[in-house]
Amino acid sequence: MKQRKQYIIDRKFQLRTTFAIIGVVSIISAIIIAALASSIVYNNIKIKNIYEIEDNIVHFLTSRPMSAEDEALKGAMKEIANNHSVNMDTLNRIIDMNRILLIVLIVSIIFQSALLYILMIRKTHRISGPIYVMSNYMKEVIEGKWPNPRPLRDKDELKTFYHLFGQMVQTLKDRDEK
Repeated sequence: MKQRKQYIIDRKFQLRTTFAIIGVVSIISAIIIAALASSIVYNNIKIKNIYEIEDNIVHFLTSRPMSAEDEALKGAMKEIANNHSVNMDTLNRIIDMNRILLIVLIVSIIFQSALLYILMIRKTHRISGPIYVMSNYMKEVIEGKWPNPRPLRDKDELKTFYHLFGQMVQTLKDRDEK
């Protein structure tokens, strides 16, 4: 049996069904992304505020003149400056990771939609194919010809209905021959 190359047989049904499902999934995904994006933006703003406050505090403390005798204070200020640098780097990495996370989510949704389109066209093809075949057989009956129904492909849907259709055609054919 020759494999059909055309996956879109019933354009209206297949595309309407596919885009309806993609639309629902996209709306739900958009809501989730919007919630995550607003949280990420809000958190990034808070992180930047913390960054600025800590930066101002450390610069204020390190810019104050210290007496030469106060070695403990100098050591503490040096440790604060080192910790500050590490904290600032950590905050910057968190902000960058938040942005990357948001981009990955958006790209994932786009990829998911493309994959869903392909899967839905294939699935609806397995429904439209048998309907297309039965429609052609019905046209033959209308024209006064008796079709010889072939079996459906292994992965086609509507096999029970198609079997019933084949029995109907055979019964009509038998009645006509009597």
